[in-house]
Amino acid sequence: MKGMHSKWFGMSTAALMLAGTLSACSSPSGDASSGGAAGKDPITLKVEVFDRGNAPAGAGSVTDNFWTQWIQKNFGDPNNIKLQFVPVPRNQEVDKLNVLMATGDAPDLVFTYDLNTINNYVKSGGLTELGKLIDDHGPNLKKFLGPDVLSYGIFSGQQYSIPAKRPLQYTQSTYIRKDWLDKLGLAVPKTTEQFYSAMKAFKEKDPGQTGGKVIPYSFSAMNGTTISTPGVLISSFVKKLSEEDFYATPEFLKPGYKEGVRYLNKMNQEGLINPDFALDKDGKTFERDVANGYVGAFTALAAHQTLMGPGNAFDTLKKNVPGAEYVAVDPFTNAEGQTPKAIYDPVGMHILIPKSSKHAAAAVQYLDWMSKPDVLFTLQNGIEGQHYTMENGFPKAITTDEAKKTFYNNSDIAIVSNGKDFGSEDKNIEAASLAYPGYTELAKQTIKNALKDGYTNPRFDRPIDSEIKYSKTLADKSQEAVVKSILAKPEEFDGVFDSKAAEYLKLGGQAVMDEKRAAYKEMKK
Repeated sequence: MKGMHSKWFGMSTAALMLAGTLSACSSPSGDASSGGAAGKDPITLKVEVFDRGNAPAGAGSVTDNFWTQWIQKNFGDPNNIKLQFVPVPRNQEVDKLNVLMATGDAPDLVFTYDLNTINNYVKSGGLTELGKLIDDHGPNLKKFLGPDVLSYGIFSGQQYSIPAKRPLQYTQSTYIRKDWLDKLGLAVPKTTEQFYSAMKAFKEKDPGQTGGKVIPYSFSAMNGTTISTPGVLISSFVKKLSEEDFYATPEFLKPGYKEGVRYLNKMNQEGLINPDFALDKDGKTFERDVANGYVGAFTALAAHQTLMGPGNAFDTLKKNVPGAEYVAVDPFTNAEGQTPKAIYDPVGMHILIPKSSKHAAAAVQYLDWMSKPDVLFTLQNGIEGQHYTMENGFPKAITTDEAKKTFYNNSDIAIVSNGKDFGSEDKNIEAASLAYPGYTELAKQTIKNALKDGYTNPRFDRPIDSEIKYSKTLADKSQEAVVKSILAKPEEFDGVFDSKAAEYLKLGGQAVMDEKRAAYKEMKK
């Protein structure tokens, strides 16, 4: 699940160059004491922009288009600053950024989602410390982000990044076929046992008349529902831990997690889940099964384009099975009656200013301007009448070809926010659900369910070196352990799970736990 667990990867060749190249870039950051260059020759402020290769015909390039020109007119010209946008391919962003940083050619403003990359830059001395710059030049930025979001940019005690705000932190939700429940005279389940009983009824009575193809409960091994994260079903089995244990223990080894996996093993033995779930690496088989009307319930991302977008799974289901209807459900209860689930951190990508930048203050000034409510609203929604109309207090996108020519990559330009922020959680949920015409109420409820009793994973304010070293191996091993345990014969379940857990610890899991425990104690001193 993207953003749920920090993903740590080994240093690339380009990144290894940083220790030598960036540590030498320790001169003062140019205009750090002033903003723009009023009354002088204009400065050139270089800003990274993702190039997704998706510009509509006639839109211009990602570096010269309606919005880059609008930014130049409304921010650059009044401050005597020339904006230069530097394209970075989205699917190569970390590798490309490492090269730019290592060669000293990085823009003044860069960004990444990868915490390992940031830690490498911090350790190499490659980033500008931003605390005073934000205090001096970022009043709107500080107000918009707030201290909690900004705290995620503190590494080794210093403010080395400006995290983008994530207004809504939801991830997973569970869906169930309401028409099947109605046909069987069953209520929407509110507990794990009620859910299990409904799945048994779906299997035995096949209310969708699938001809034996019924899949009572479905998920994809790689879509963030049960393997990459604890999953909402497994989470309900996890016992409460001390704060120290919560920080130090991976989800896979938390007390109760094993029993959640055992429950899925039981469901697999009884034919209540798709036995081939682990083979569905990209989730496409799962989407087809939903669209074909075979799936009674499933856990996946809330309010998601692949389900509710035009022509996607639910639209196809309506054509294939008239009367089919999914509703949101949140049944996986723990001993306290809560429905715990992992959610995203309140931040998205991290915005960085390389130490080599000579215009760090102007870079912060640019982000501060972007954080003004009217500016951010325009960057995220466009020009009224040209890109949107107001409907029930929210902007509704105009989707004509002409509108798309000048409004297609604005989320990559409004970098201080990962998602639209309308000032409150309720308004943000309302606005997010309006993006799914025909499924607005369903989208809204899945978001609410996905946020209910949500928890974020613990954050360390320093790199965990053993995690950087072993994370890929450990992620693969934990996924293997869960998949094989779900598929094991009941009498072999304990042996399979326990042996894989032992392998996990030997492959670096124990080292990571020990280092995290020590780091927690240091943080709490």
